[in-house]
Amino acid sequence: MVDKSGTVNIPNELSLLGIRKRILFPGVLLRLTIGRPKSVRLVQDFWDGKNRTFKRGSLVFVCTIKQDDEITKGKQAKKQSIGLLDEESKDSAETAMNAVEIPDGDKNSVYEVGTVARILQLSRVNNTDKQSFQFSMLVEGVQRAKMTEFLKVEPYCVAKIDLLNDVGDESDTKIRALAINIKQTAKDLLELQKNSATAGSSSQISLKTKEAIERLERAQPGRLADMLCASLDASVEEKQHVLCEVDLKKRLQLALELLNRQVEVLRLTGKIQSQVEGKLKNSQREYFLRQQLKAINEELGQLNGKGGGNGQEKDEIEALEEALEAANLPEDIQHVADRDLNRLKSMQPAQPEYSVIRTYLEWIADLPWSKSSTDNLDIQNARDQLDHDHHALDKVKKRIVEFLAVRSLQRGNRKGGGAGPILCLVGPPGVGKTSLGRSVAKAIGRKFARMALGGVRDEAEIRGHRRTYIGAMPGTVIQCLKKAGTNNPVMLLDEVDKLGRDMRQGDPGSALLEVLDPEQNNTFTDHYLNVPFDLSKTLFIATANSLDTIPGPLLDRMEVIQLPGYTMAEKAQIATRHLIPKQMERHAVNQDHVMFTPKAIDLVISGYTREAGVRNLDREIASLCRYAAVKVAESRDLVISKKIIELDDGLGMGSAVVNVADAEEDTVEENEEETPLVLHESFKCLVVDEEVVGKVLGPAKYESELAQRTAVPGVATGMAWTRVGGEILFVEASLHRGSGRLQLTGQLGSVMEESVRAALSFVRSNLEVLGLSEFGGKAYDLQEAIGRADLHVHFPAGGVPKDGPSAGIAITAAIVSALSGVCVRPDTACTGEITLRGLVLPVGGIKEKVLAAHRAGVKRIVLPERNKKDVLDIPEDVRNELELIHVRHILEAMNELFEKNTTGVHEVPLWLADTPLSTKKNKEKSSADFSKGGIIPPANPQSPSNPPVAKSVLKDLCGPILPSLL
Repeated sequence: MVDKSGTVNIPNELSLLGIRKRILFPGVLLRLTIGRPKSVRLVQDFWDGKNRTFKRGSLVFVCTIKQDDEITKGKQAKKQSIGLLDEESKDSAETAMNAVEIPDGDKNSVYEVGTVARILQLSRVNNTDKQSFQFSMLVEGVQRAKMTEFLKVEPYCVAKIDLLNDVGDESDTKIRALAINIKQTAKDLLELQKNSATAGSSSQISLKTKEAIERLERAQPGRLADMLCASLDASVEEKQHVLCEVDLKKRLQLALELLNRQVEVLRLTGKIQSQVEGKLKNSQREYFLRQQLKAINEELGQLNGKGGGNGQEKDEIEALEEALEAANLPEDIQHVADRDLNRLKSMQPAQPEYSVIRTYLEWIADLPWSKSSTDNLDIQNARDQLDHDHHALDKVKKRIVEFLAVRSLQRGNRKGGGAGPILCLVGPPGVGKTSLGRSVAKAIGRKFARMALGGVRDEAEIRGHRRTYIGAMPGTVIQCLKKAGTNNPVMLLDEVDKLGRDMRQGDPGSALLEVLDPEQNNTFTDHYLNVPFDLSKTLFIATANSLDTIPGPLLDRMEVIQLPGYTMAEKAQIATRHLIPKQMERHAVNQDHVMFTPKAIDLVISGYTREAGVRNLDREIASLCRYAAVKVAESRDLVISKKIIELDDGLGMGSAVVNVADAEEDTVEENEEETPLVLHESFKCLVVDEEVVGKVLGPAKYESELAQRTAVPGVATGMAWTRVGGEILFVEASLHRGSGRLQLTGQLGSVMEESVRAALSFVRSNLEVLGLSEFGGKAYDLQEAIGRADLHVHFPAGGVPKDGPSAGIAITAAIVSALSGVCVRPDTACTGEITLRGLVLPVGGIKEKVLAAHRAGVKRIVLPERNKKDVLDIPEDVRNELELIHVRHILEAMNELFEKNTTGVHEVPLWLADTPLSTKKNKEKSSADFSKGGIIPPANPQSPSNPPVAKSVLKDLCGPILPSLL
């Protein structure tokens, strides 16, 4: 399509060839590889297969196919060589591009404006693989054109085009000014390219730069813009915008913008390259100096008779450097490590600080800065694991499941925080607090680390020692993280309530404030490391027996979960599912050797282990398993003895000694190979029942004392809370001839002494309401009688300190029982604080107290009305076995604590019969006598301010209660 004069005749219908990621400009060469079916069919029309030539001067219309990810504004195309080269060099350097197929009839899939191209070279490529390309083609852009419509799509695409001519006069002043500016900017770009070239190719680049500058001087403005845009690093969309522009002035402006941007990029690249080269030169210089220093050190070592070389020290430093690189340290930590590592390299091993710095860097390298274990967020798996390891403890299990649920929801939410809860398990010994922490770690798939805090008195045990001290090392927190190997273990702070405190060594409890504060522990700073470590990913679980000794600020940072203890039924389940299998495995016995009956387990629990936990129960079960192990071993020995006798009988007495030795050796070999245990035929499975329990463990250590202790007047059963769980508490009161004194024994605290005085004051001020004014059908002035008698209140177990207000009801009941001579119900226990007006106030530790009373055999329990909410925490099976009575006033409690008197007459108590008093006394005189002891005389019960009340509460338990006291 080129006439004899060299003019290109372009028809209005041309074959359409689509390309990707490139724009073909007029006057620019482009190398294409042809492999798509339609593109191959198009090229085959120009190819002469016999002569392996093509029709020279053939024309095609080349356009770019649109792609969403490539036409997005601001997205750069693939990087290419920066610079302006001549056509010949451009031909050799051009990256081969694949010609692609155009979707059938989809005009919108390609840019409408393209370039009419002339085929300059066409060659066939070896087709050894079906997926390889078949043709290689070099084309030259000739003229801009716009596609108006598709004419056909088979066997290849043919389109109708309109040629686009440049608009504008090249002699226009603005166009010439823009062209001059572009030429100057292009020269600057070429000069920058020359300066950034390597020394090895500087001559070649200079030659090409000179040729490119000469072409720029000769190029027309329109061709100048096309040639520059084809070589610049710009997106397909930007280049297509230049190709579509036919106005010379606008096209030059667009080209100038792209050129200026390329100049700035190249200048910035050169600046960065200079900085990098400067650093490399410094590194090379440092390496050279270190090599010289090494040679000097080796020479000094030889002169001093130490031998040549520091190879061992060098290996240690290199290994340390590799460990620091593998630790993936945070940026600020890496800076500190690099600084100390450089100091270490310049030091001699004999220097005192050498070992200090090396040990410090080893700690830095060994810590899990970025190593975390993957949480197992399967909630059902966590439930199954916790239920398998521990019976009951529903509150803790529920909290762990909630934690896993939150973590699973946070996995896909970047805004969700990753800090774990800080739990504090509080309960008596033996309830499974420590083992529960290990079970939690197993359930969520984390490492487990335990930090024992009992007796820790030094703050440095938590925060570490300063490196200025000899033998300094990190604190236990950092040590546990190193042992765990991950930065998100389950860390158990065991016995946090037993932390010590020393005026000289600081307060370790205060040091734990930063560790257990979610807002601060992400930058926990150990004194030894002196760099922050993130503890926010660690799941902390603290254990304690009591909250009283934990400092308030430390307790405020933890989520407290109470573990009050186990019921009898729960202990039986724990013994069956956990303790017995564990002890049988430890003592090498199995179910074929020993079997525990349920009644035997109940007897061990009730008669030999009265505790909140199961620690002593585990010991007693171990004793029974040892007994079974002895029986099994004896049966095995019978089999061995029988074999020896048979050998003696068969071989004669002369070789008896040898036979015994051989038999023993055979037995040892069998044990080493773990062969089945052979027992005597007379052995039967040992059934551990009540008889075996009594035989092995001896007489029962605990028996119910309720009936025996409360069989006499003046004894009431109370309930107390201790660090090891709840306990029942007997209160004894006795009156005898004296002078009106009050005697207290049992190592009581000040609060309990005040409770006794308050109870006595209430009783003395309400004698008639309580029915303590008439005995044996005679009226007695009990106020005067009490003034001539001494009251002794005793709390047994005097070696144990006792304090607290919760024994008010029990003390009142004991005093009333002693005054009236009526026994308190032996199956009833009580707890609650009282006031002088007789109100019953709520107390704490209800669950622990009720469980202790249930273990002791109590059937009825009197509780304050305002403690109803605490009853919900008591296991349902325990509640079903007990009668829980809630009272608001002490008179209601007395109604429940004493048996109903059906005769209506009370016998004269011994203490009152022993007191020489007349039945008719002057009440004013007795009031004056009592006022000497500081006792306020009671008001007249029949006065207008006190409405009529029941004559005797103990006489008529169903009578009305004093309204004013309610």
